[in-house]
Formats: sequence, structure tokens, C-alpha cells
Amino acid sequence: MTAVPPYPVIHVTVAADGSAHANVAGRHDDFPSAELTDTRHAVIGYAATIAVELRRPVRMKIVDPDGEWNVAVEPTGNVIEDPHAAARRARPRKAPTTAATPTQQIPRGPVLPTPPAEPVASAWAAPKAPDEYDEPDPYTRLSERKRPVVPTARLHASTGESGAFTTTALIGRRPAPEPGEAVELLLTTDDGTRQVSRTHLRLEWDEGALWATDQASANGTLIERTGAVTVELTPWKPYRLQSGDVAVLGDVRLTITLSGTEDGNLA
Repeated sequence: MTAVPPYPVIHVTVAADGSAHANVAGRHDDFPSAELTDTRHAVIGYAATIAVELRRPVRMKIVDPDGEWNVAVEPTGNVIEDPHAAARRARPRKAPTTAATPTQQIPRGPVLPTPPAEPVASAWAAPKAPDEYDEPDPYTRLSERKRPVVPTARLHASTGESGAFTTTALIGRRPAPEPGEAVELLLTTDDGTRQVSRTHLRLEWDEGALWATDQASANGTLIERTGAVTVELTPWKPYRLQSGDVAVLGDVRLTITLSGTEDGNLA
């Protein structure tokens, strides 16, 4: 294991609701409330990310509802006891001494080496999968713990309404799902001319792509795209959207912004 330098130290405070605050060298980051185990894993991953950036282990002092912990986190995500804190605990207290006369010889014992830091047997030790012990690249495991990016669509209507979703949305004057239909976002919009149908347009994510389907609306749906010909949707036929497309529903213009996609259609 690479030596653990004394600085920096990541200071983490975990609240009873599982939320946490981290401070390292003036950088502040917050973690939302969650199960305490999930928060611990998130904080360890946070420290491991910093360790990867520094290419060495980092110290971390944690105060949580179960007590206070002084640990070090390696770039692999492995958690060990903070050797600096362990050395302070092991340092003997000074005993009273008397001045030695010129003829006295003060016996000196052998200088014992500081034992290596052992893995922390605590709630803050990061769990390891069995095959991680044979992993050839110590930095690979950290990248595998990164949270997956979820494709998201953000909508903004010219009439002021807005919303975001990661599964399905219905847009219209009074949009309503069919019985048993799961819909994440119902976006109600109307310009006052009643050109927008009750359930006018359906937007749905499928395998990382966003598809628009006109729900047989009375006035139809147009898709405007920069540098391309305006397309009129065929009722019930899905059409693949790109970030920046504008859906025209009567006099309402709906701007669609995508993020988290893998084909370059990023926000």
C-alpha cells in the first residue's frame, strides 16, 4: 500500500436521516438523505474518487450516529485504519524523569517499527466482491461503482409550463393515461384557442432514445429541427427526437432538451 500522507483530510458529518456533508480543503459537498449503509458506500466512493485524482490514499474523519471514525481510503476503494490516528493512540505518555548524573547510564530499549495499518473492521469498511481480489487494475473497480447516467428529457412550453421525465410523458389540454398505463409526467398546456387536444402527444424513452407519438390529435403535431425540414407526425407512428427539437401543438411550441444519451444528442 502507498503511504498515507497527513494531508488532506476529508471531514464527513453524517446526520441521523442519512444525509451527509463532506469538507476537504475548502471544497464542500452534500449527500442526500438515504439509508445509512447507502450513505456510507457513497462517502467511500467519494473519497476513492479523490484518491484516484491524487494517485494515493487519503485520510477521512467521519462522525456519524454510531460514533467517530478515522480511516484512510485507497484509490481502489479499500478502507483501512488511518495510520496517523493509530500512531497517536499508540504513542506512550511521557513518564516523569530525573536528571541523570554523569556516571549514570540510561538504558534504552530497541526501537520497534510501526506496524502496518490493517483493514478497518467497522461499518465503514467497503464491501468487496470475491473476484475483486484478482482485479489486475486497481483503478477499474472505482469506475465500475460510478452511478449510471439516466437519459432525461426536459420540456418547456411557450405557454410557460415545464417538466422533466426519464420514462413516459403525456402532453395535452387535459392529458390522462389509459387504464393501467404508467406515465411519469402529465404536462398540461393550452394556448386558449383549443387547438391542443386533450391528450395530444406522447413522449417515451426506449433503449436510450426518445420517441414522439401523436395521439390522433385534431390539429396534428409538427417537429421542427434546426437545419432540417419540418416533419408532420403520422398519428400513432413513433418518431425519434433529438435534443433541441421543437414540437408544435397548435399555437403551443414545446422545446425538448435531452441529456444522458449515448448518440451525441446531449443537452
